[in-house]
Amino acid sequence: MSTGAEGAPAGAPSSPDRPRTDGDTVAPLIQFQDVSKTFGQGPDAVSALRGVTLDIQAGDIFAIIGGSGAGKSTLVRMINALESATAGHIVIEGTDITTLSERELRQVRSRMGMIFQQFNLMRSRHVYGNIAYPLKIAKWPKDKQKARVTELLNFVGLLDKAWSYPDQLSGGQKQRVGIARALATNPSILLADESTSALDPETTEDVLRLLQRVNSELGVTVVVITHEMDVVRSIANRVAVLDRGRLIEVGSVYEVFSRPQADTTRKFVESALRDRPDGVDVERLKQRHQGRLVLVDVTNDDRIGRVLAHRARVSDLEFDFVFGGITSLHDGSFGKITLELVGSPDSVDRTVADLRAVTVVEDVA
Repeated sequence: MSTGAEGAPAGAPSSPDRPRTDGDTVAPLIQFQDVSKTFGQGPDAVSALRGVTLDIQAGDIFAIIGGSGAGKSTLVRMINALESATAGHIVIEGTDITTLSERELRQVRSRMGMIFQQFNLMRSRHVYGNIAYPLKIAKWPKDKQKARVTELLNFVGLLDKAWSYPDQLSGGQKQRVGIARALATNPSILLADESTSALDPETTEDVLRLLQRVNSELGVTVVVITHEMDVVRSIANRVAVLDRGRLIEVGSVYEVFSRPQADTTRKFVESALRDRPDGVDVERLKQRHQGRLVLVDVTNDDRIGRVLAHRARVSDLEFDFVFGGITSLHDGSFGKITLELVGSPDSVDRTVADLRAVTVVEDVA
């Protein structure tokens, strides 16, 4: 059996230690402290990031989302010091990297891996050679290179493709090679920059499951840069939303998805969940349903069900679920449903009032 650091079994590469502060309190692995980044000078200057303060804890799968030009790629390039901060401080594993020399920054980067949208594999090298390359750069002995590459090929399920070239692989296989290469030197942080954007939905699911294994089995902190809310929903536990260089919302995925505070976040959530009827849906619903249509926010508790059951029992109210859906995350369930309420005007009005006492209710117009 091949082993990694500290005798980790093949198929389960060793995991990095987490930084700690006094009293065994886990310190943030990555900290942005009022960080700004400006490209250019004078009237041509462009602000890519503006006063971003953000903590990422060891062990997180942390997603950073935003539209084109939001500053996502700039932020990830600042984590691995490929871009420097114009203002503020970036602290990685307890070290303020804004104060380091280029030589010292290379040491910081050696503790990080990165995977890319277009894989960035070397076409002239077979799979084994691509994964071994960072180990050669790090001057690992050849016997340890072989053991580590074999270990990683087992982990990503590509041992039979060791001597294949990138052009002989599918997109999902290429990304698996990219993940194995990124893990070669036992990083504590894995940066994934739009790593599933070039993949079909089924392959995306496979890659996301592998990233979850990287996190759960190896203890690697994963930072996912994406514009796809489905990716966030699938694997992340925390999420930050960027808009035109500003951090506008941050929290657990459940908090941000179930109660988005910013308009930009709300649009992202609605695009992913597709639980709010659009104009065409509304017209179709009105043609099919003659009762009052209301859109109701659903979260973990069952108060909505109790309200509807009570009103149906004590009045002539009838109701039906006509649109929407509920999404389940590890922290709970949430979503929006469109209800048709049928009954006397008084019964319907009382039902809407009772629902509004326990959740957010909108009339579907």
